[in-house]
Amino acid sequence: MKLLGRTVVLYGDFREIEGARLRLEALGARVADEVTEETDLIFLAPGERGPIPRTDKMLRTPYFDEEALIGMLERDEGVTPPAPARPRPFLSASELAGAQGTGLYALLDGADWSAFAPERDVPPLRARLAELERAEGVTDVHRLATRRLIDTGAARLLHPYGHDVEIVAHAMSPDGRYLATGSWCGDDYDAGGVLQIWEVATGRCVNTVRRIEGGIGWPGYGGTIQWSADSSRLAMAHGTNMVGVWTFDGELLATIDVSDGNSRPSEFALSPDGRSVYYHCGTNGDGGLQGCVVPLDRGRLRWLPNHVDTDHPYLMARRLPDAVRDGFARRETPGDDWRVGQWIEDPEWSPDGTRLFGSNAISVDAETREVVWYAPGRLARLSPDGRLAAAVTRRGLFLRDASSGRIRCGPFALGKPCSLHWAPGRVTNRLAVLTPPTGTAETGGVHVFDDDRLVFSAQTPHAGWGDRDGDHNAWAWAPGGEQAAFLTIEGSAEIWSFTDPAHPRRLRTVPAGGAAAVYWGADDTLVLFDDVVMQFVKAETGEVIGDFYSLYVPVGPRPVEGELVEEFEGRIFALDEDNWAMTLQPDAVIAPAGSEDALDALLAWGVGRRHSWPVRWGELRMLDDALTAADVLGSEDGELLREYRDELESAADDEPTEWPPGNTASVDDLFEAARSSLTDLDRHGWGHHIGTHLRAAARLRARHGGPDAAMVLVEDIPEPAERLAAASDVAVILAGAGRTGPARAAFALARSLTASVDQKLFDADKSASLGAACQALGETGRAEEWFRRARASITVEPNPWEDHLAVMHSMLECGRDDLVRAVLADRAGHPEPGFHSEAEWLVYLLRAGRLDLAREFQSLPGWDVPYEVLTVLAETGRADLLETWGGHNWAIGDELADLARQGTPPVRPPTPADRDVRELAKGYARLQGIPHSRRAHPIEQLIQRAAECGHISAVLDLLELLPERGDFNDRPKSAFGALWLLYTGFNHTPF
Repeated sequence: MKLLGRTVVLYGDFREIEGARLRLEALGARVADEVTEETDLIFLAPGERGPIPRTDKMLRTPYFDEEALIGMLERDEGVTPPAPARPRPFLSASELAGAQGTGLYALLDGADWSAFAPERDVPPLRARLAELERAEGVTDVHRLATRRLIDTGAARLLHPYGHDVEIVAHAMSPDGRYLATGSWCGDDYDAGGVLQIWEVATGRCVNTVRRIEGGIGWPGYGGTIQWSADSSRLAMAHGTNMVGVWTFDGELLATIDVSDGNSRPSEFALSPDGRSVYYHCGTNGDGGLQGCVVPLDRGRLRWLPNHVDTDHPYLMARRLPDAVRDGFARRETPGDDWRVGQWIEDPEWSPDGTRLFGSNAISVDAETREVVWYAPGRLARLSPDGRLAAAVTRRGLFLRDASSGRIRCGPFALGKPCSLHWAPGRVTNRLAVLTPPTGTAETGGVHVFDDDRLVFSAQTPHAGWGDRDGDHNAWAWAPGGEQAAFLTIEGSAEIWSFTDPAHPRRLRTVPAGGAAAVYWGADDTLVLFDDVVMQFVKAETGEVIGDFYSLYVPVGPRPVEGELVEEFEGRIFALDEDNWAMTLQPDAVIAPAGSEDALDALLAWGVGRRHSWPVRWGELRMLDDALTAADVLGSEDGELLREYRDELESAADDEPTEWPPGNTASVDDLFEAARSSLTDLDRHGWGHHIGTHLRAAARLRARHGGPDAAMVLVEDIPEPAERLAAASDVAVILAGAGRTGPARAAFALARSLTASVDQKLFDADKSASLGAACQALGETGRAEEWFRRARASITVEPNPWEDHLAVMHSMLECGRDDLVRAVLADRAGHPEPGFHSEAEWLVYLLRAGRLDLAREFQSLPGWDVPYEVLTVLAETGRADLLETWGGHNWAIGDELADLARQGTPPVRPPTPADRDVRELAKGYARLQGIPHSRRAHPIEQLIQRAAECGHISAVLDLLELLPERGDFNDRPKSAFGALWLLYTGFNHTPF
């Protein structure tokens, strides 16, 4: 969008640019003070949110940040970045080729390594040293060159296992030199995803970029990594519904957030220059073409295109030719209330960036955003030169002129093609069409076209993946299209020559395991992989130059644990099934003795983030453990290890012990663990969770004879209103148990807090709690006032029964059954009937002996009986109620029926039996085989099992394995959940 003629609004002080308003006006933009219907763009300075509150007209306007404004100003002003200084000469190819023996050593020793430019100088130097190694093995020349590279700071030691979880996205660069792979989030969402870039010809990782916001892509979604035409930029779907563009080196340049909250990635297409993107957004509901083309060059864009109800420079056209609109309508599902416009499905740009093309055989002018032609089909692909489009319809395969949509030839009745593959880099376009097996053909077919001529057809056992989700690629042409490789249904990859396309020859077959994708990259290197296995294979010889399985989990401790795992993020890796290892910059690795060959097969120095350098060419230092590394390394890594020497020594002294430990811990220990888990939480952001859980824990303490411990928990509650309610709860429970002195102390605390609590915060729950305390301690007049206030404050939003139950709970606790009946009888004040599953409330009533009230709730419109309630009925021997209360929507199993016949309520907290200990040990052993990035949920489940059987020491031990990241849902949630399970048998916050 050009700035000329546009109306813009600026918010805040822009720090990086001077005279933004004057520069915009000089370019012909109108700078307004307020957002109106005419506003085209809003620019936000750092820290600014823009207009608040936002009206629809404000939501219709794109919001850009300061970095984006700088980019737009420089573009429209014609500012070109200064040309990089021409690098000084390092060594010429002729010098490298001519130097021999000691002369080569002297040449490299005397070279000006400060002039070394990796992109220019690595390939010839590496080729020369590879030639030398073939002739003489690894020599002092190799070691000298490696030392010099390390000294320049251009080399970084890398391992291949940067992905903590399965690979969900991948894409080969247009030049075939690099493969990008991306992974989604593991247990720690805030840690984001990981991008790895691999040099295909060497089969080694040359760059790893961690902490991609929200993870890359999404499992089962394809096309979420894309390259610019010059292989310099990478666009990636991330953060669920955003798209960003990164430099090759891993710098985030720009990102867009225009989906209006999609719960999954939307399809997109990066323009050839890598500076704009077509993006699926649900717009133009009147039947126009859906989607938008937005800048993705610099800075951040936030926009809600769904709010735009007129034409907009970023949106696709609303006005469509009648024939196109009719074609869209025919694809709609009958019975829709309204018809939506068509997507550009599986979008791609023409090589010159003037057209957008979709797999639904649609062609759109990128500048006018209008449909050029549309030939409704189910599968279509544009040729690499942009001249031809292959399109599959019910009638068969057509080849069309890409500029006009005119049919060049067809239909060819090939049998429901499942994928189309154009060969890159050819003067004559070549296309492979894969078709699946049919009733008469046990294997699929491949059909090859040269331009508009069918030159070859045959049955082949290919794996077409016609209906497979995510990134997959069963066929790969070599550059130039003279050879191809395809995955077979038999778990191999076949390599064929198409030099004579009418008579192709199979050259060789290589194992491919369960590979879901094959690429043909630089130096005739094949890449075969699925989500956890990756192989690099030379097509000419079948030699495997890289073979990686990314999710090995050796048994035993890693080289470092605890806080050091985060400090050395991404450096720890599995050397093999049995051993951990860890890289230490610039030239050391912790690994078992004798691992040289294994390390050479995995590690490489990444030089300039573009090239790999073999570790066998350098003097890689192998160290036994982290303590040894702390003693001998003078690098920053060595210094960091020395800071943690005490922890390392303690870990080294620890002897392996059987698990679970002896059950020597007490419930006091678990309460203290739950309290301490809250220490590092943000009291503002997590205040509600902290207060709710400490209040419930204080009630448990008071019920089970711990008045002092209960008040300790009350005092920890950060919000005065929640602290007042908790003190009131404790006072009522203690008074009911005859503990008058501690009850009065708790009540005194509650009364002292009333003056400091904002009157608006005395909602139904807080008012009822204080009223119950007044009632329990003899202040009946005040109790009536607070109960009236509580009833008047009851709301049904956002949780329909929450206030009702909170109020009735307090009334029941202090013996005011009459008020409970009054609330229950006020049917006009109840929420509308719906599905309600208030397990903890009904469990509370049953265990308090209030079957009468439980019956009444169970009979209310919209209420149902949670399974937990059936468990309590069985525990109390009420087999007669199991069927009448739950038989209509639960299967009453033998175990529950047997429990009801026994009718013996369990002892709480329970004591673990020998069988429980054995089951916990098995669960812990299974845990050791799960990647660390995926252990949080299994650990939480094992904590629950330990709490259910009363093994408190096991619970405490496992809690230490959960992270402390300032998130309540990590350790605190599991710690309090263990308390609930111990005392109630259910993982619900108890009344």
